[in-house]
Amino acid sequence: MTGYKVDELYREVGKYKARIDVYITAQGYEATSVFLDNHGTKPLIKFVDCSKDKAIALALERLARILNRM
Repeated sequence: MTGYKVDELYREVGKYKARIDVYITAQGYEATSVFLDNHGTKPLIKFVDCSKDKAIALALERLARILNRM
């Protein structure tokens, strides 16, 4: 990930906490998300989109899908 960090968000997804880091890159906004207190899941999720809000929403949606499969 090459870019500048523009935002750091903390959200609750179900009963777990997640951190979302947002970077501005040459391709657009990159949202990387990770569960902070659930170590049994895939460690990192990345989405790149031209819209910052859409990249964040897609990352949160993927975290929710992972949580539903558990």
